[in-house]
Amino acid sequence: MKVLIINGSPHKNGDTAYIIEELKKKIDGEIEEINAYYDNIKPCIDCRYCWENEGCAIKDKMKVIFKDDYDLLILASPIYMYNVTPPLFSIITRLNMLWSNKFFLNKEHKFKEKQGLLVLTGGGNGEPKHALEMADLTFKMLNAKFDINKDYIYSLNTNNVPAKEDNQLNEMIEKIRW
Repeated sequence: MKVLIINGSPHKNGDTAYIIEELKKKIDGEIEEINAYYDNIKPCIDCRYCWENEGCAIKDKMKVIFKDDYDLLILASPIYMYNVTPPLFSIITRLNMLWSNKFFLNKEHKFKEKQGLLVLTGGGNGEPKHALEMADLTFKMLNAKFDINKDYIYSLNTNNVPAKEDNQLNEMIEKIRW
């Protein structure tokens, strides 16, 4: 199995990183990880290249996502202002190229079917509604199966209970089977 993890957290030793490391222990196969804060993937700049050309004018590590050779896509993010972090959202904006190529050029990108898994962490009130909607859209665009009832793990009270001490989260991780 090949796994792509897109990590939207700036904290290399934070709650999201803890969950990712626990998930990696359960994966038998190749893992590639993108960190939205450190891999310098630019957001869509609405240059409109994709209106007239197949693909995107920006050449960066986004090519890993578009390579589409993975079987499992894990999106992991703390919740900021009810949504995924801004750098992760910037990566997601680059998926606009898919829509533009289809609408303007009648060229649809056919991604292989894969499984999606969403990991969210949050302090504050931990409201995940917008982050869930953004993840669902992302998974659909990349042809990843995602069922919120079984493909979503979370720790949403991290201001009071760190993820590694969150018994409910650790039960969710334990139940995951690939």
